[in-house]
Amino acid sequence: MDKVCFCAALALALALPSQGSFSPPDFNGRPRGVAKSKMQFYDSSKPFTCLDGSRSMPFDQVNDDFCDCPDGSDEPGTPACSSLGGKFHCANKGHKPAYIPASRVNDGICDCCDGSDEYDGRIQCADSCKELGAKAREETKRLLEVQERGYQLRTEYSQQGAAKQEERRTELATLEAQLKDAETEAERLQKLKEEAEAPETEAKDVHKAAWDAQKTEEQREQAEATFRDLDADSDAALTIAEIQARPEFDKDQSGDVSEEEAKEWLGGEPTRDMDYFASDLWKTVSDVYQKPGSYEPTAPPPPPPEGGEAPPVEPPAEVPAPEGDSNKAGESDNAVDHFPEQEEEEEPFMPPPPPAGDEYHDDGDDDDDYDDDEYDEIERQKYHNMNNAKEEDVEEGMPEYDEATQELIKVADAARSSYEEADRKKDEVKRNIDDLNRKLDVDLGPNNEFQPLQGNCYDFTDREYTYSLCAFDRVSQKPKHGGSETSLGTWGKWDGTDNKYSVMKFENGLNCWNGPNRSGTVKLRCGETNELVSAAEPNRCEYLFEFITPAVCEPPSAAGQAVDSHDEL
Repeated sequence: MDKVCFCAALALALALPSQGSFSPPDFNGRPRGVAKSKMQFYDSSKPFTCLDGSRSMPFDQVNDDFCDCPDGSDEPGTPACSSLGGKFHCANKGHKPAYIPASRVNDGICDCCDGSDEYDGRIQCADSCKELGAKAREETKRLLEVQERGYQLRTEYSQQGAAKQEERRTELATLEAQLKDAETEAERLQKLKEEAEAPETEAKDVHKAAWDAQKTEEQREQAEATFRDLDADSDAALTIAEIQARPEFDKDQSGDVSEEEAKEWLGGEPTRDMDYFASDLWKTVSDVYQKPGSYEPTAPPPPPPEGGEAPPVEPPAEVPAPEGDSNKAGESDNAVDHFPEQEEEEEPFMPPPPPAGDEYHDDGDDDDDYDDDEYDEIERQKYHNMNNAKEEDVEEGMPEYDEATQELIKVADAARSSYEEADRKKDEVKRNIDDLNRKLDVDLGPNNEFQPLQGNCYDFTDREYTYSLCAFDRVSQKPKHGGSETSLGTWGKWDGTDNKYSVMKFENGLNCWNGPNRSGTVKLRCGETNELVSAAEPNRCEYLFEFITPAVCEPPSAAGQAVDSHDEL
């Protein structure tokens, strides 16, 4: 469009009758689309110089619908330089000034609330700036009120946080003093325990030694009796033939005891005396030995005649089973009888396998795997095991301790109990110190304003999941209609850019299948309450949360209260 046509079109637009609330904006001597802040660059009394300084031209070439400057600055009010990223300034009197892309000028759509972007007369735009401005000022006022009340709460949070941290430091100093006393007391009681256990152990050892000697003698007598029973010819030597005569030594259940089997029972030798049998063979033989009268002894097989084969051994006659017996005649003597009153041994309990997929997880934090009640139970079990470890299991048949030994045991038990209680208290104090140190090590803001959030959890539920944010601990999700909780990350660090306390980062959550570990980013904004208000997963296994809290509310500034006071006049 040449300048003559452009001027004619502009004159036509200005000559059209006004409709609605549209009227051509008053630019107070500056070209259309130029902001007040840049008015000094558009002085019609002298040639125009492109804002990038590349060239100058007569001022009448500004807004002539032809792009002369490489940066498009000569066409602030037309779409001629839209391909260069030109911007059109909406004055928007009564509301906030704004820039729109130059390509939207005279495109038939009202983008500026004052309608100044559609000046060619093809459409007429209503001026909605006053209405929008009123709403914007009302919203700004509301936000400033929220910010002011939130900042008051933040001040209270800081006071509470400072007091809580000081309380923790005082408690820590007290616990550290208690720990020294507890360690001293535990050491004293440990010495008393050891002094009481020494005579107890000596008396028990004497009792045990006497019992062992008695058992050894009894076992020797049993071994000798067994040897005499097996030594069929009473020649003080146990031979292969005598072992072969006893069916209980038939290892392979072939029906007879082979020479190799018999020799193996004798430790690889053809004959053994009583001493060797009692000291080396009895323990093994006693497992299968059957006392006289529990079987019909079989005579040793006769040697084969010279030049001939050994006569066949007749198999034992089959014994018919009594009526109603579940074992049939002819079955092996080793068949196990089943007694109806004997219950079958139950299968050992095995815990169910973890669920497949992403539902099963481990928070990776070994210090917090159980609560205080579970910890106390573990501590009680530990001391119970210590007691049981000291009191040896009494062997079956061993006589009771004499009165003197029992008295020594009572004294030692009392000393052990006192020491274990002192040691438990010492460990409890250590645990409380560690817990306090962990809390004191957390960065709760420059003025401890985030302390009231510590130890609290906040939930948000959408259509599928309930998300939980536990400040300075973890974030997680749980299916809304049932299922196990999934870790989305544990507390990592503050991660804001301009203000590091504006973003929380949670890391090393449950690993995604064939992907990274889950992580959570929590963006904080000012509010009068502590509330988790949104949750999303913009990237796979990366979760984004929005949390409002007074802890990030800044003091209302004069600049903030004066928002919208710079309307275009």
